[in-house]
Amino acid sequence: MMICLRGKLLHKENLMNMTVVIIGLGAAARNIHIPACHEVPGLEIIGGIEPGTTPPQVSFPVFRDVDSLFREISPDAAIIATPTDSHYPLCKELLQRGCHVICEKPFTETLAQAFEIVELAERQELSVVVNNEFRFMECHLAAKRKIGEPDFGELCFIEMGQTFYTTEDTEKGWRGADPQRTCKEFGIHALDLCRFFYDEEPATLSARMPLSGRKDGPDYLNLIDLEFSSDRYAHITLDRLSRGRHRYLDIRLDGTESCVETSIGGNLSFAAGIKPGTKMPYLDFDFSWSSSAYQWQSENSRKLTSDPKNLFAHSTANLLQDWLHCLEDGTESACSGRNNIGTLACMIAAYESASRGEPIRMQEFIQEATRGKE
Repeated sequence: MMICLRGKLLHKENLMNMTVVIIGLGAAARNIHIPACHEVPGLEIIGGIEPGTTPPQVSFPVFRDVDSLFREISPDAAIIATPTDSHYPLCKELLQRGCHVICEKPFTETLAQAFEIVELAERQELSVVVNNEFRFMECHLAAKRKIGEPDFGELCFIEMGQTFYTTEDTEKGWRGADPQRTCKEFGIHALDLCRFFYDEEPATLSARMPLSGRKDGPDYLNLIDLEFSSDRYAHITLDRLSRGRHRYLDIRLDGTESCVETSIGGNLSFAAGIKPGTKMPYLDFDFSWSSSAYQWQSENSRKLTSDPKNLFAHSTANLLQDWLHCLEDGTESACSGRNNIGTLACMIAAYESASRGEPIRMQEFIQEATRGKE
């Protein structure tokens, strides 16, 4: 069963006090997790781990490894912002030490590992959540709230697209060196949003990842189709072959009464013209720091919301607030590890479908992947 977000955006109000450490103090920690924690009342960063010889300049003590950190401090929770292959052992060790865990995506490398971590957390009576922060962006929250409303109707079709201009700078580091580049690092967010908007698991998933003559990858072109119940559908195009303009993520959600379009990347535009249907003149102006959501019915539109400039830190702060509220209420977070197994399964299945050249039946795929857990 899917977990839905709260009916209205979280506010900074009377959250429990929690101490947290951050493991891995690279760009994700500096640009997202540290500022996100500073936005959340009740969260205090009391330490970090970075194995490098020169510790980064931060306002909290930095340790070389987990053992040295726990000899000095006892945090309530840990944020894991390290490469994917370290997630499983770190999650396991931190849960065994009595810590709640907030883990970067992808959660683990295999579904068997994910199930093991979730079950360990439940035995320890601890929580583990995955930072699928795109669910908590204001633009996507606004789109989600529209689904089922009279002026939108039922969601019938989702189309997502990205054109990403790769450079030496975007591809440097461990992410760019991974042959499973695009779907693993970014497509996993798009797949999670499909589950989020439809509020159910896809029945089948089909993927093509043409390498355009580059037999060793990486997967710079992803064409992914998901089928949901009642003949509903989602299509994802992630194009990092493009030498055209950069579009970080554009989404269109088609409802029975109207559609909602969201865009990440910021916008400053002024447009004037004649509407093709009515021949009426129009004048449009938009300024959005980092994202926007518009509702459209034919040629008529209205802006629903936009996100602040610090898009990823702000949405991660919203996720952390939701997590703290859930700890207080004894409820399951929208981005819990158990919920995220569905997203992880979609990402792994996309590569499997592309390799086999055939659709994947998701329920059978998950059962087969976790039979005789590793």
